[in-house]
Amino acid sequence: MTQQNYKIFINEHTLQITSDKQHIDNPESFIFIESKDFLATVKDLENSELSKPRRIALVCENPKLQFENFKQDYKVIRAGGGIVFNAKKELLLIKRLGKWDLPKGKMEKGEDIRLTALREVHEECGINFLGIVKKFGETYHTYETKGRKNLKRTNWYYMIAWDNNLVPQVKEDITEAVWVNEEFIRNPEIDTYESIRSILDKIKF
Repeated sequence: MTQQNYKIFINEHTLQITSDKQHIDNPESFIFIESKDFLATVKDLENSELSKPRRIALVCENPKLQFENFKQDYKVIRAGGGIVFNAKKELLLIKRLGKWDLPKGKMEKGEDIRLTALREVHEECGINFLGIVKKFGETYHTYETKGRKNLKRTNWYYMIAWDNNLVPQVKEDITEAVWVNEEFIRNPEIDTYESIRSILDKIKF
């Protein structure tokens, strides 16, 4: 079945392409655009330096076609990440570059994406005993390196950890790795990325 809903994070702005308005959480917080304005809106979000993130939505008959057109300007990077719980039903968070984040990283050549997710959690947090429960979903976010535009597609997996000892990977700019409760992540003031916030809002404890 063709995917009919795409959510892309550009400079902390949210761009959602969907065939049905029902796919949109809190639609009253979105600005709706028409297909003819799509590419111009993308350029605007790429260059936007507004302090307040915007939420833009396009409801159309063929979201996949619009998404494929969008991807043409980007190099797609595959990545895997973990939504990790311990036996106490606490969630693993890391602090990277001063913001709360979830462990994730790029897929290596020839690597299965599930192994990528497990490897990255191990490397970034030092957990040795870890297993995948099920897939959570995907996120897309853009970033630029050396003048090249990238689109990172991250596959996220629910995981269980049997090892509570955490060692943050300092060389990857991770200064903290901690177990937190549901109250912590439901705090609307938590300093995190819009893409990570979209995940935290849907995590079930």
